[in-house]
Amino acid sequence: MILDFCFNFLFSWGQAEKEFKVEVEAIGRVRHKNLVRLLDYCVEGSYRMLVYEYVDNGNLDQWLHGDVGDVSPLTWEIRMNIILGTTKGYVAPEYASMGMLNEKSDVYNFVILIMEIITGRCPVDYSRPQLEVNLVDWLKMMVGNRQTEEVIDPKLPERSASKATKRLILVALRCVDPDAQKRPKMGHIIHMLELEDLLFRDVCEYLFTLT
Repeated sequence: MILDFCFNFLFSWGQAEKEFKVEVEAIGRVRHKNLVRLLDYCVEGSYRMLVYEYVDNGNLDQWLHGDVGDVSPLTWEIRMNIILGTTKGYVAPEYASMGMLNEKSDVYNFVILIMEIITGRCPVDYSRPQLEVNLVDWLKMMVGNRQTEEVIDPKLPERSASKATKRLILVALRCVDPDAQKRPKMGHIIHMLELEDLLFRDVCEYLFTLT
């Protein structure tokens, strides 16, 4: 019998062993068709190892940041489907009940993924100029300078709809508010992303009534 699986090696930067185990065990109970299942883990000193199901076709990180050529195979439609599908399967009740993570922190982490999908950039990239190293800070700066169209992944095979892009970016920026209590809940995010006919103005008004 041949089993296919893959390893992910991590180095701990001060994360307590107990906290790591609680979070990993919570992740291990999450079941969703768009998420690779965590099979096992190992803690050895300052090193952590995660064992996942093997994915024949690669993972999202490889498709976004790997060597895919000048034109990405991930069209805007595919990216939106990934975002919507991941949103619905992202928050697991086990996370909150463990007391280590909550829905607001999940929202922040999830939206970093949205930003990666929109821009094709890594969350932190030290190969870029200083003002572009941090994805969140760079995106805020670009939106503040009214350069929204320039944040879209240049490898996209087609231009995305301007209104849809602005709406998605606005929702994303609201979700990384430094004040966790001001971030919308995952249910609100789903509502914003699914209503394609919702006007950009309505999104602004809706988001800023959630606090």
